[in-house]
Amino acid sequence: MNYTGKRVFVSGASGVIGREMIPILVENGATVMACDIQAMPKEYTADVIFRRGDLNFVSQQELDSFNPEIFIHLAATFERSKKTYEHWEENFWHNVRLSNHLMTLMRNVKSLKRVVFPSSYLIYEKSLYSFDSAPPKQVNLKEMDPIYPRNLTGMAKLAHEIELNFLRHFTNDNFTSVCVRIFRGYGKNSRDVISRWVRDLIQGKKIFVYRPEGIFDYIYGRDSAKGLLKLGLSDYEGVINLGTGRSRRVAEVGGDIKKAFSRYDCRRSALLKYRLKHLKLT
Repeated sequence: MNYTGKRVFVSGASGVIGREMIPILVENGATVMACDIQAMPKEYTADVIFRRGDLNFVSQQELDSFNPEIFIHLAATFERSKKTYEHWEENFWHNVRLSNHLMTLMRNVKSLKRVVFPSSYLIYEKSLYSFDSAPPKQVNLKEMDPIYPRNLTGMAKLAHEIELNFLRHFTNDNFTSVCVRIFRGYGKNSRDVISRWVRDLIQGKKIFVYRPEGIFDYIYGRDSAKGLLKLGLSDYEGVINLGTGRSRRVAEVGGDIKKAFSRYDCRRSALLKYRLKHLKLT
């Protein structure tokens, strides 16, 4: 990927995908303005222009001053398995309003050529991937499959897809956009289910599997970052799914993680016994 000379504005840059994406952009020659409400990750170099704060308050002057050619809108808040009443406000402020506010300003940036919006599989009808019992056959999600967002996050993602499609009728000569429906992501420092299971097992806690018969395509954060960056340089417009092409049952993934920890505990126990056996007191 050649981003040499390109100015890239990334929202949500301290998140799971952003932590993987920013170093790749820098390594490939981009000038990056990384923004997040959270602190700048320690691994980011001095080459990164970092803005910490709520982008609902970013101004037109700030964006015009950086003058980005590519905008990658990673910033989002997600609803997890356990619903909370507070997510009503969070979803509107950090998903619905934020996306609309940023594009209201970005559409006026004269240098802007490309918008990459990571959407989600959550916009699809959930009966296609979430099951109470083992399904008769596996479904490969396609861009034209039935849509009915599973939750508020999915609703917000679909709403912004529609907003970007609306802008295409007026701004297509200025910039193009692509909406990337990412399948079930996981990665470092994440709140995704795989990361939560791992943290619980490290602490010796039980893990709880919700809808074990569900079938998902799991994609690692770095792979999502690479896919988004490739699409950022492409001419593809509209909607596209992003995943590995391989799906697995929730119960199967949970079982594999438990097995991995069981092997780890056995090795750790054997090592401890060896050290105690050969311990020399002084």
